[in-house]
Amino acid sequence: MVSAMLSRVKIKKFLYLKDIELELDRGLNVFTGETGVGKSLIVDAISFVLGKKGKYSDGDYVELEFEGAESDYAEEGLLILAREVRNGKNLYFINGRRATLSALVEASKGIISIHGQNQQQTLFDQKKHLQLLDAYSKNEKLLGEYRTLYKQLKKIQEQEKQIKQEQANRLRELDILRYQLEELKSAQLKKGEKEELEERYRYLTGIGEIKEAVYEAVNEISEGEGSVLEKLGYTIKRLEKVSDYSDRIKEALSALEEARSIIQDSYYSLEKIDLDVDTGELSMIEERLNLINRLELKYSTDLDGLIQLIDQFEERIEYLEGLEYRLPQLEEEKKQLLDKLQKLASQLSERRRINALKLAREVETHIKQLAMPEARFVVSVEETELSQDGKDRVVFLFSANKGFEPVPVDEAASGGEISRLSLALKLVVGSDVSCMIFDEIDTGIGGKTATFMAEKLKRLSEKYQVILITHLPQVAAYADRHFYIEKIYTEGSTEAVVKQVEGEERIREIARMLSGSIDEKTLQLARQMLDNALSVS
Repeated sequence: MVSAMLSRVKIKKFLYLKDIELELDRGLNVFTGETGVGKSLIVDAISFVLGKKGKYSDGDYVELEFEGAESDYAEEGLLILAREVRNGKNLYFINGRRATLSALVEASKGIISIHGQNQQQTLFDQKKHLQLLDAYSKNEKLLGEYRTLYKQLKKIQEQEKQIKQEQANRLRELDILRYQLEELKSAQLKKGEKEELEERYRYLTGIGEIKEAVYEAVNEISEGEGSVLEKLGYTIKRLEKVSDYSDRIKEALSALEEARSIIQDSYYSLEKIDLDVDTGELSMIEERLNLINRLELKYSTDLDGLIQLIDQFEERIEYLEGLEYRLPQLEEEKKQLLDKLQKLASQLSERRRINALKLAREVETHIKQLAMPEARFVVSVEETELSQDGKDRVVFLFSANKGFEPVPVDEAASGGEISRLSLALKLVVGSDVSCMIFDEIDTGIGGKTATFMAEKLKRLSEKYQVILITHLPQVAAYADRHFYIEKIYTEGSTEAVVKQVEGEERIREIARMLSGSIDEKTLQLARQMLDNALSVS
């Protein structure tokens, strides 16, 4: 079932971890070592990449490589997240390219989560309690139907609110719109009208100069003594007499005849120009342009915009006139929706209440086996007003000790207890991430309880990737991959070495975990423990 997995952790430098590269397994990965060696540094290094705040040093660099990632940031399933401290600044990288912290956090969503005694627990967020109960109750389809209708309800409520606000000013707005519509309609505006008027206006204002130029041109071309056409006609006649002597003269003669035809056409065009102007036309055009300019200024748009406003005003008037009928329609639609929502919310509530008892019993069974025999776990379901999730408020209540009433988990559970509760919930409900990291979840556990813990973690690792810091040999024996952390002191410095242990080396480490010393008896017990774990898994 594991999709994305943390396949590699590469640490160039992080506190006293240097030049470490770890290849992880899809199943259960455990880290062990002597007390005080700093086993949790591995978890801290991973948390560092995911944005955890803290005092870090220049040169700190950690890289996490995920395989099978379905994130939008992944490239062919490969997602590499990294963080570096350089010159006192934090630099984040996604697949080798600079990124923001928010982008990196977004890229890791649905892939990895950390559960430790000092980590922020999602169980403290009561919104998650309802989500977990719904997941356990398999309410996805029913909740989807409910939310679709709830969105429709919110939309209708927004429309109601808008209509009620508009109704307060409805009559006043209608008066203004009707006046403005009449003003624009009475102007009888036409597309392209302004350009035509401006062109005619320029013509009329220059009519005196135009007349003078046209009369002079007509006179020069044809009517005056020695006109262009007269001289050109004389020249053509002279050349016609000698054209047979030369082809070039013929060519020139042909061009001149063509020129005479063109000039004659120009003369006829000038003759047809109407130079008799109505003295009142200019003032009419000025009045029309002033009207258009005034309307453009008033409505802050051009002529095309004014024409569009007519349609917009008509639509708005029709809408406002229909408001008094629209509100009752919305009220009826809202009533029908509320009836449907109440029925669906009641169905959700019934399912939640039934499954709340089942979930509590299953989780309680697990946590009682994890060194909390007197623990009580309650899933409280209380009715509230309708919301996008129905009409229920769900809160997880917990008590670790006898004689104490269950209270919300963020008020009752210690770090170790909340980690075990989280493990129990993941075993019962499942997880929304594919890689889970637990930091010393087994603190304070031993004996038979340790075996229960180991079996539960192994069971979880069959569906998800599990990475675990542990001091329990029972848990280490179930590991698919076992890493040993050792602190080495040299003159003036401290370094940690992390290596994968297998075969005899792994047997010796589990023997050490059993009693603190290694002898034939503990070695034999370690072998037996590994054989038992292998037979169970």
